[in-house]
Amino acid sequence: MTLDMRLYDDPFEQIKNGTKKIELRLYDEKRANLKLGDNIVFHRVNDPQDTVTVKVTGLLRYNTFEELFNDINMDLVAITGSLAEKLEVVHRIYSWEREQEYGVLGIHVELV
Repeated sequence: MTLDMRLYDDPFEQIKNGTKKIELRLYDEKRANLKLGDNIVFHRVNDPQDTVTVKVTGLLRYNTFEELFNDINMDLVAITGSLAEKLEVVHRIYSWEREQEYGVLGIHVELV
């Protein structure tokens, strides 16, 4: 399966240059169907024709971003700062309420 997702400029570039190896998402209906070996085509939000394709090499399911952050090497996510600062970054995109509703997913990726 191939899934399309959108990314803002900084994470798009980090995926494209290989410094970001785990993409963070809610574990919603769309992501619940992801399987190892699937491809994801990331589209740059401001230029959807600009894409990068990755293969899913791992799936990490957690109840909260805090649990995920406490369990992984944050260098693979490319978010720096204290735990509170990291949570602030993800909560700008995903509300606390949606995080509680769906749980979260760390998607290990490698460039295709």
